[in-house]
Amino acid sequence: MFKFNLRDYRQFLTKNERNKVYLRKNSAEGRAIADSKFKTKRRLAKAGVIVPKLIARFKDNEELMAFDWKQVTANFVIKPVTGYGGEGILIFRKKVGDGKYQLMDGKTITLEEIIQHCQEILQGKYSLHSSRDHVIIEERVKIHPMFLSLTKAGTPDVRVIVANKVPVMAMLRIPTEKSGGKANLQQGAYGLGIDLATGITTFGIEGKGDEVKRIYDFGKKKNIKVNGIKIPFWKEILETSVKSQAAIPELGFLGVDVVLDKDEGPKVLEVNARPGLSIQICNKAGLKRRIEKVEDITVRSEEHAISLAKYLFGEKFADKVAEKEKVKMIQPLEIIKVKIPKGFVPEIDKDKILKLKKHRVVEVRAKVDTGAFRSSIDRDLAIKMGLLSADKVLYYRHYRSSLGQNKDRPVIGITFWLQGKKVVTAVSVADRRKLRTKFLLGRKDLEGFLISAKKGGKND
Repeated sequence: MFKFNLRDYRQFLTKNERNKVYLRKNSAEGRAIADSKFKTKRRLAKAGVIVPKLIARFKDNEELMAFDWKQVTANFVIKPVTGYGGEGILIFRKKVGDGKYQLMDGKTITLEEIIQHCQEILQGKYSLHSSRDHVIIEERVKIHPMFLSLTKAGTPDVRVIVANKVPVMAMLRIPTEKSGGKANLQQGAYGLGIDLATGITTFGIEGKGDEVKRIYDFGKKKNIKVNGIKIPFWKEILETSVKSQAAIPELGFLGVDVVLDKDEGPKVLEVNARPGLSIQICNKAGLKRRIEKVEDITVRSEEHAISLAKYLFGEKFADKVAEKEKVKMIQPLEIIKVKIPKGFVPEIDKDKILKLKKHRVVEVRAKVDTGAFRSSIDRDLAIKMGLLSADKVLYYRHYRSSLGQNKDRPVIGITFWLQGKKVVTAVSVADRRKLRTKFLLGRKDLEGFLISAKKGGKND
C-alpha cells in the first residue's frame, strides 16, 4: 500500500464524502439512468456517443427461452442491466462446439449453463437493488492492438471521473486472470493512474491497493514499467467522457468507462454515479480537492473542459517517471521561455521572438517566489502575447485586495520552459506594471528544482 502524509490524505475523498457528493450532484433521475446499463446505452446513443452494439435484451424468462442463440457465435458479453462492481458479467471469446462457448479466461461453458446464468440475473442475483433484473447481450469490443498486448484475459478500459463537466482524474484498468477477465479493481485487476495532460500512465496498483511496478507485455514478451505507457486517442477519450456527462446532465459527478475499439476508437461501456475510490491511490492524488476546484467554474465547451483538466490537473509527468533525472538549480531571478499561441501575431519586437522545439516563444524575466502557490503573469504582457483572449481564460479566481476590495482575477493556461524543462500550468493574471519582473514563479511550478540562496535585486 502507498503511504501518504496527513496533508495529502485530507485531499482524498472518503466513502462517506463520496456518497454525499453522489447525492448532492446526481438527481434521482440521473442515478436511475446510471444504475441501468440499458437506459445509459440508450441515452448515450441518442446523444451521438458511440457504445457497443446491443444484440439482445431479455426482460423475462419467456423472452430468454425464445432467443435464437445461433445469432451469437463469438465476441459477445452478457450483463445484468442493474449489476454493480462487475458481478454477473460473462465475457465470451468464441463458440467452440455444439452448444459450447469459451470465456475470456479460457474456461468453457455450455449453453444450458449460460441460460441458467441469465435466469439468475432475471431473478435479481446480481442486481444493485436486490430486485428482479433484465439481461442484455452486447458485442465485445475489438481490442485496440496496444491494449491487446497488455492482457489476454479481457478488455482493458479507461475510467474517467467527470465533475461539473470537467475530467478530474483517470486510470487505465487492465483485467487479469485473477479478476476473471474483468476490468474491476475490487476483483484483482490492475489500475494505472493517467496524467490528464498527456495521457501517459504514472503509477500502478493491483486489486485494492497493492503497488505494482511492472506488468507483462505480450507483444514485447517481457515485463515493462507501469509508468510511461501512452494511451492512444487520449484527446478523443476525454472528449467522449465530457460528451457522456453532457448526455446525462442529471449527473454532475460520475465515472465514465471507455474502451478502445481498434476500428471505431473510443466506446462507452457504462457510466457509474458512485465510482470507486481506488482511482485516487493509483494516481497518488485526492478527488476531494479536484472536485472543489471545478465546482464553481462555468464550463463553456468541451474544449474548455479539456483545457481545464490539462492545466489544472496535469501531473508533472517528467518529474514522476524520470527517476534518474538530475535536480536542477535555479536562481531567484530566471529567464523563462513562454509559448505564444499558434497563429497569433504578438505585439512584441520580432527580434525577441525565438523558436524552441517547433514552438514560438518569448523570453521573460521571472522572479522565484516560494511564498506564492500559483505563478502569475503581468496583464499587459499577457495581452501582448495573446494569452488573455476570452477562449484562453480558464476561470476567474475571486480574491480580496490589500485595500479590502473584492476582485476577480483571470486564470489562464500557458506553457513555458524553465532551464530546458517544459511546464504546462495555470497562472494568475495580475498587474505587475510597477515591477521589474513580469512573471512570478510560484511553488506549484517549481517541483524538481533547487533554489539558490543568492538574493535578487530590489523592487523585483
